[in-house]
Amino acid sequence: MDAIDFVRLRYENLHGGLIDDLLGKLSEAQVRGRPHPGVNTVAWLLWHSARVEDVGVNRFVLDQPQVLEDGWLERLDVGRRDVGTGMRDAEVDELSARIALPALRGYWQAVTARTLAALETLRGSDLEALVPAERVRRVATAEGAVAPGAEWLTEFWAGGRSRGWMLAQTPFLHVYGHSFEARVAAGLWGARSP
Repeated sequence: MDAIDFVRLRYENLHGGLIDDLLGKLSEAQVRGRPHPGVNTVAWLLWHSARVEDVGVNRFVLDQPQVLEDGWLERLDVGRRDVGTGMRDAEVDELSARIALPALRGYWQAVTARTLAALETLRGSDLEALVPAERVRRVATAEGAVAPGAEWLTEFWAGGRSRGWMLAQTPFLHVYGHSFEARVAAGLWGARSP
């Protein structure tokens, strides 16, 4: 099994039903609200996970435009290009109240489809190349992927990371972590996980 085949196997398992499972079990108020102080909203967690994946796969691994550029910024109605790292509670609440939930589902599905298409073009030997730190910094600042105040994320991503690291981290490990956080939030609302 090639490294890409392994990533695809786990990726499809993770992304396949996550958004439908969460959005299907919760009311709109629960998706947008905090089940407990200090717990992020399901809407924010899904948006943030999709944004990080979009930037990581499309800008860092493939060096192509983000899915966001296909009109999703307007459809989502959030008014931000960044990935959400470092947002204050009030900003998370505002985004969660404002985001168009059908568009969030569509954006998630579009990012997932683009990542799966990317996996079809890559081989394990493609993953050793380093992502240029200059590109990471340009995407973070000039393209607005990282908000002011979260510059540590730029330096984290620009720290000599390979395409393989980006591919393992942004659509896979990062999403895994937040998927469990979203399932905890759903559980606090009383929804049961499969």
